[in-house]
Amino acid sequence: MKQFNRYVFSLLLLGFTSSAFGQFGPEGERTVMTKAEIDKRYQENIKKSKIDGVYIPVDSADAINEIIALAPEDGLSQFAAIEDEEEAARKLYFGLGRWMGVNWSFYDGSRLSHNLKERGIVHPDDMIIFLLTILHRDLNGITSDNRDIIDALIKKRKEIARETIDKVISTEIKRK
Repeated sequence: MKQFNRYVFSLLLLGFTSSAFGQFGPEGERTVMTKAEIDKRYQENIKKSKIDGVYIPVDSADAINEIIALAPEDGLSQFAAIEDEEEAARKLYFGLGRWMGVNWSFYDGSRLSHNLKERGIVHPDDMIIFLLTILHRDLNGITSDNRDIIDALIKKRKEIARETIDKVISTEIKRK
């Protein structure tokens, strides 16, 4: 039974990595990217000022300027009016946040995501939360080096990793 569980787990893991790191070929078939191909794409993307025709900001300040230039003024006013910055970031996460993650290539790498990684923000979801939070601060005239946001995101990401590891270990112990 243990061997069967390992076999099923291996198949699931293979399926996940295939879908997570795959692409569609010219005939619509799924192809799997190697680590070298993923790394190569990342290194190419972090040098580009545009990906798929979309301007990629250089850093978080440039990103905020770009959002302000693209967004309707009334939408920005409504966003700024939300009192709690965490709530404000949550409200825009699945709209503007997803747009940033996809169009600014947080998942495949871009010069903006690379800049954020160098500052300690490594997960695409955290990049989105960070940018939405500093946008909220900027719109409300709050100046900061934003280190508090980065530190909180890093701490939360470590907690999530620890909880996940604990859950996996606990599940494995129960199975034995």
